[in-house]
Amino acid sequence: MKLKILYILLISFSIVWGQENKQLKDSPTQKEVKALIQKGISAYNSAEYEAAETDFRKALALDPVNATASYNLGLTMTETQRNMEGERFFEKAGKQSENSLIKDKAFFNAGNVWLGKKKYEKAIEAYKNALRNNPADEEARYNLALAMKMLKKQQKNNKNKKNKNKNKNQNKKQNKDQKNKDKNKQNKDQNKNKKDNKNKNKKDNKGDKKKDNKQQQNKQQQQNKQGKGDKKKQEKKQGQQPKSKLSPQQIKQLLVGLKNKEKKTQKKIAVKKMKGKGKRKKTDKDW
Repeated sequence: MKLKILYILLISFSIVWGQENKQLKDSPTQKEVKALIQKGISAYNSAEYEAAETDFRKALALDPVNATASYNLGLTMTETQRNMEGERFFEKAGKQSENSLIKDKAFFNAGNVWLGKKKYEKAIEAYKNALRNNPADEEARYNLALAMKMLKKQQKNNKNKKNKNKNKNQNKKQNKDQKNKDKNKQNKDQNKNKKDNKNKNKKDNKGDKKKDNKQQQNKQQQQNKQGKGDKKKQEKKQGQQPKSKLSPQQIKQLLVGLKNKEKKTQKKIAVKKMKGKGKRKKTDKDW
């Protein structure tokens, strides 16, 4: 798909020139434009692309609608890796020229630029324009078939890529939904466990409180029962003590009598002791 400079334009310059700009056919600038294009082609063939570009631009400055200068300028730009800028001048030449040969080559090279950029739809349109102007251009026909084949393959790849991205996004969404579902379930379980633990603690506390109250109640009942038993014992004990039926005067007399009786007893004991001391005990030995 190497782009080729249009040598035939130089060979049949007078004929093409007359067709490209009839208004400048007899103009004093005609020779100058012709000389600049010829000079630019020579610089191009010597790989002096900067000089060639300058000459073709000068020619366009004198004749802005000169398709020959536009085409060759576009070709020079592709040699310096400025393909998209070159494509703009190829398209300009194809639209401005009235010469079918220039149109064919301009659209053909524009198609090559788009093919290299993988812009297959634009390349197809450019090759079709080339064939409209020259149906015998087999290179344009071959490149058209190639561009159509590459477009079909690209569309298939894009479809597969789109489906892959769709499946990827769907899987990502499903994973995200599942993750959210698991998270919600986990939160729900945690909340349930918290609630169960809270209810259990509440129940345990209630049970402990009930148990404590029961123990306290039993203890109180035991204390009450014991107190009641002690009271009964005390009452029984008090009930067992004989109630005195004597008057205070009789009690006093009884005490005096007991006291006198005790004095008499003490006196008898003292007399008996005195008698015991007065007797002498006999001994077996006679001194």
